[in-house]
This record gives sequence, structure tokens and C-alpha cells, in this order.
Amino acid sequence: MARRPSVSSVQIAREAGVAQSTVSRVLNGGSVAPQTRRRVLEVLAKHDFQPNLAARSLVAARTGLVGVVIRDLTNPFYPIMVRAVERVLHEEGLRLLLLSDVATAQESLAMLRRERVDGVVFTSALREDPLAWPVSEHGIPVVLCHRTIEGFPGDQVEADNTTAGRLVADHLLDLGHRRIAMVCGTERASTAEQRGAGFRARLAERAPQVDLVEVQGDYDYATSYAAVRELLAAPQPPSALFCHNDVMAHAALNAAAAEGVDVPGQLSVVGCDDAPASAWERIELTTVRQPLSRIAEVAARLLLERLQDPESPLSHEVLPVELVLRATTAPWSADTAS
Repeated sequence: MARRPSVSSVQIAREAGVAQSTVSRVLNGGSVAPQTRRRVLEVLAKHDFQPNLAARSLVAARTGLVGVVIRDLTNPFYPIMVRAVERVLHEEGLRLLLLSDVATAQESLAMLRRERVDGVVFTSALREDPLAWPVSEHGIPVVLCHRTIEGFPGDQVEADNTTAGRLVADHLLDLGHRRIAMVCGTERASTAEQRGAGFRARLAERAPQVDLVEVQGDYDYATSYAAVRELLAAPQPPSALFCHNDVMAHAALNAAAAEGVDVPGQLSVVGCDDAPASAWERIELTTVRQPLSRIAEVAARLLLERLQDPESPLSHEVLPVELVLRATTAPWSADTAS
């Protein structure tokens, strides 16, 4: 098969009716009017134009490549966020480099530096994070998305996790529950710390007599499943559970089924995230809805703004949450109490 003849950026510009600098801005993710960008992209696609990335990196300060760090690819929460980030980057002509926890922090840092990424979005950073801090210290712009770190030198965006915990506490107390357990997320994760703090504070305000039991679920299905089965097998099992994310709540529902505990007749279960599966008819999980896509979109926009103005003040945005009532919670009843 004959090889398609190469086309230069000068020819692309001439056919699109723009300056060569405009083609360059489109390729590098610069600011271009939407109609002009669309016209240039159509011509690029027509000729299957592939720029010489190595040559571009020698003459430009930016590579048009953004790293996105995600730790748990099995959690349906994170692909939603990655897709939202990628959509924003794609609109600006930028590319995404995805890193998971398969590589060590040292290997990931080496890859990010080797690929000369323009910036990095972290979706699951922890306090003293072994990758986020070194990336920032190497001068690479970082945005923390969904989780935050106090004092971190980067832009941050998160949901209102403290309010999420308070909303769940109010709901369970309003239903009459007084034997309550909390399945906690990963230690050193801001989401777990904030949701737990909001939940505890609201219980203390409204029902200080409640003896709250806490178990570690680590945002992991298997860990949470085992912990909840142990809780339910105890002489005085809880009548309600607050799980720090939906994956752990799904584990709790299956643990209850394995122990012969009816949900919501004998046990009310509340999650946090509102992942798509939580609305499925066989699950119908009561949960706190986070604006997952919006959080990720804001993170991507914050990074783009940081690249345009590196010296601007740091941003920290907190987005609202809402309680979504479904079929896994019900009023406490003395008739079903054990």
C-alpha cells in the first residue's frame, strides 16, 4: 500500500485559511476561537496530520500532555472522573496520560518527568502523598481533584464531604436509629476524614447517647464485606450503617444478605458518591450524591488556568452535595430489633 504523502503545517494553514501560528496553537492546546479550531481540526483530520512531537518539544515550553493519577481502577467512581477530565482536555486539544497504582511513586514520577507533562490531576491523593508532593516539588503544576491536602501548593477541588456526613446522620436519626455503625474509608484520605467528622459531630449534637461503632473498610469491597459480616453477627448488631462510599455500601448489602439480615427491614444502609450502579433496580441505594463529573471538569479547568497564569492565587473549590433517598433505608422498628 502506497504511503500517504506528508503534509506540512504551512499547507494545513493555507487550506484552513488561517495563519500557521493558529495551527500551532490548535496543536498545542492554545486559545483559539471555537469555529476556527473546528475548521483547523477538520483539515488536520482530512490529511491525517501527525505533528512531530519531538520537534515540537524542542521549540515549545508545553507538550500538550496532562497526567491523571488514579489509584483504584475497579471503583466505577474514578472512570467517570477520568472521562470528564479527558473531555475538557480534548476540547482544548490536549492529551491525557493515565497513571494507576500499578507503578510505584518513583516510577510514576520518572514517567511524568520523562514525558514532560504540562501538569497533573490527582484524583485520590492522601496526606503525605508519596507522589503528589514530589511532582509539585519538581515544578510541575498539580491540581488535587476529589481529595485535598491541607497546605498543599496546588489548586484543589472537592465535594462538601463534611455536609455529606451531617446529611446522613440527620437522615438516620430522623428514622429513629440509635444503634449505628460507620464503615470508614481509607485512612489519611480527606474524604474519609471529613465525612466521618461531619457524621460524628451531627450525632453528638442531636443524639449524644448514640454509641457509634466504627470499622475500617478502606474503600475496598472485600475489606468492607468482612467487616460488616462481623458487625451483623455480633450480639447487638447495628440497625443502620453509614458507608463512606458506594462500593463499601454495596459490600454491606451483600454482607447483610449473607447473614440473613433484611434491608431495610432490619438494617438501613447509606452510601456516599451516587455511582451509577447505586440507582440500579436491584440495588436502589440511599446515598449522598457528589457531582462527580463536575468535580473533574473543575479540576481540569483549574489546571488549564494555572498553565495560562502560573502566578495566580491558589484556588480551593468546594461543590455541594445532596442526599438521594432510595430503598435501603427505613424507620427503625422495635418489632424487628434484635
